[in-house]
Amino acid sequence: MCTRHHGDRAQRLGAARGVALLVICLPWAACGDSSSGSNNDHQGDGSVQGDAAVLFDAGPTGDAGTSTQYDCDNWHPDWLLCEDFEAGSGDFATWFAQSDFLAAHGEDDRGRIDLSSAQVHGGAWAIHYPAAAASGYRGSGLDWRACDGPQEVNCYQRSYETLYFRAWVRFATDHQYVHHFLNIGGSQPDDYWYHGTAGCLPSGELAMGTTVDFREGSHESFFYTYHPEMSCDTNCGNYADVAAICAECEGKGLPTCDQQQQCCWGNNYAPDPPVAFPVGRWFCLEMTMTANTPNEHDGYMAYWVDDVLVHEVGAMMWRTVSELALNRVRLQHYITESDANGHSNQVWFDDVVVSTSRIGCD
Repeated sequence: MCTRHHGDRAQRLGAARGVALLVICLPWAACGDSSSGSNNDHQGDGSVQGDAAVLFDAGPTGDAGTSTQYDCDNWHPDWLLCEDFEAGSGDFATWFAQSDFLAAHGEDDRGRIDLSSAQVHGGAWAIHYPAAAASGYRGSGLDWRACDGPQEVNCYQRSYETLYFRAWVRFATDHQYVHHFLNIGGSQPDDYWYHGTAGCLPSGELAMGTTVDFREGSHESFFYTYHPEMSCDTNCGNYADVAAICAECEGKGLPTCDQQQQCCWGNNYAPDPPVAFPVGRWFCLEMTMTANTPNEHDGYMAYWVDDVLVHEVGAMMWRTVSELALNRVRLQHYITESDANGHSNQVWFDDVVVSTSRIGCD
């Protein structure tokens, strides 16, 4: 992929780099204790309680009463990405060539990813994942990196302790399922590529991240995340080739079965009572992740729907070294053909922002 040149966008991105290691002070006393999590949807006591579930009408900095309106023509200083999908006038290839996203899954297949004017939150265009039958009902995704320099594949990455990720989302009225949804993650700055670590216990050095997912049919939301102290399935020999999983983990430089039985699938952290995402209308979804102090249990994750805090979990331990930090997001709606079961799970996204501070929905 060619190096991208963004004109005014590049200037705004350069201004944002001045906050490259900003750490947001979080109200830890208001956060619930972390749950241990499990691949059996363990619900801990990290859910929002009482008045904490209602967020004041906040601006991008989280300050009540702000009157400044920011958008992709007027970036907030803390913003690292703003995408409204208006460039290209509806032509996907033209838009993507100018975008700060560096990968589009199914890039050459308009049945998986395209620009659409049929459903928009603002402006004339939104990104659409059609999950068309001719494309195997598969979903798609857009990957962004915090490149330290030009936005180009295999760039050296800037490191952040906290990232916020907001997208306006609309599910089709008959939407049912997603395998994985919006994600914040990170690696060491010279380690650009995503690591497929499913089934393996994280080392705390290679990669970290968390995903907001939801349940089939009900759209009840939850966090899906891997961490070095996560619970793993010790009975997976009943359905998986454990020796093959152990060998794969060893080949990736991750803990092996000599240290712990593998079959480590992401642990779930769900709000109690459950909170479902809206279907058939636009809604604003914002998530955040703060990396823990290496080897300490002070990491944090939370998400909001329409500016209302839905779920937060504290006391997370994702990393053991400071070189591992946050530097990427995925605007994904991941579905395989076998997942889809012959159904087209369409979704639209619009007005996407990545920031080092609260973004809000205005």
